[in-house]
Amino acid sequence: MRELTSDKPTTLDHLDGLFVPASERQLRRVQHKSETLDRQVRSWAESVVQVLPRGLPINSHEVYLLSLFLAQQRRLNVQMDASDPDPSFAGMIKNMFAFAMPREDPGVDPTVHRVIAARLDSEIDRAVTFYCRDHGVSADSEPALDWRVAIRFMAQSIYSRLAETEPKKMAASPRRFEMALVARDLASDVQTKRHAMMSIAPTAPTAA
Repeated sequence: MRELTSDKPTTLDHLDGLFVPASERQLRRVQHKSETLDRQVRSWAESVVQVLPRGLPINSHEVYLLSLFLAQQRRLNVQMDASDPDPSFAGMIKNMFAFAMPREDPGVDPTVHRVIAARLDSEIDRAVTFYCRDHGVSADSEPALDWRVAIRFMAQSIYSRLAETEPKKMAASPRRFEMALVARDLASDVQTKRHAMMSIAPTAPTAA
């Protein structure tokens, strides 16, 4: 049996694809950063949901799924931005201060992103499964998968237009109007996919 300890207390051991913190301090660090990132990406997604145009033909379950996909996209972009150096003057100053600070174990941030990615994926799967089950549809059926993909594509398209917008400036963003037009078209596609999914249900319930 492999030991879950390390001779180097600042090193994260690699075990079956998972990084196991080698000390209590490092575990707390991973947990703290995970919760911070989780709040950050969900807050950003909620800011987007708040500025969606009124009257979209999507229900509350679809809005919830949309927010989860937006949060996942935000998390991915945060991870990508962290891996690319900022060429701006402000970025250079930030890097200089970071260089002077104690270096953190390079395994911490990837571990944090894996934790939040897995958490969001699990919530997405659970939300889809429960919604489909309540309507007598298999979550693995082709119409259900098409419906899920339509919501994810809507999230990606919205994200690409608001990715650089801070939450506090979301309502005043000039790209909000472009986003609104795209959201209306893609919401109609989600509705169409939902109707197709509901049509395979044994009792064919109302597509709410």
